[in-house]
Amino acid sequence: MRWLTLSLFFLVAACGPTYRMEAPDGLVKYDKGHGKFAWTTADGVRVKARDVKNEPKAELPFWTDATQRHLTARGYTKKAERCFTTKLGAKGCTLEWLAPRGNEDWVYAVSIFVTDDRVTLVEAAGPFARYVAIEAKLAKALETFEPGS
Repeated sequence: MRWLTLSLFFLVAACGPTYRMEAPDGLVKYDKGHGKFAWTTADGVRVKARDVKNEPKAELPFWTDATQRHLTARGYTKKAERCFTTKLGAKGCTLEWLAPRGNEDWVYAVSIFVTDDRVTLVEAAGPFARYVAIEAKLAKALETFEPGS
């Protein structure tokens, strides 16, 4: 009985969302404790996806505004905003922010997708010069992102 319970637990734990995205040049997949969707560059820019509950239930403009207010209140400086539709029709918005980290600026970018009861966040972060070097490639790859099911 214990074996059956453990088996069911691991089966349910493995059934998280399956995200898909065409590989951007210069990024490779990795999975050391960061879930099933994580990418990195050789020089340390990282990208990962996660879901949060769509609570209160709202659409993309609400979550974009809420994210802006949250990060502004915490001292981040807005760098850019771009809303787009993926090749499969999902609507998303990418917000890019600057924040000091030690003696250099870092970029924190979050792409937001809303599907019914969940909000999918694709987060990217890295030192400014390293992030800017892959920024256009990442933006193009996000147009192929599939929030999964």
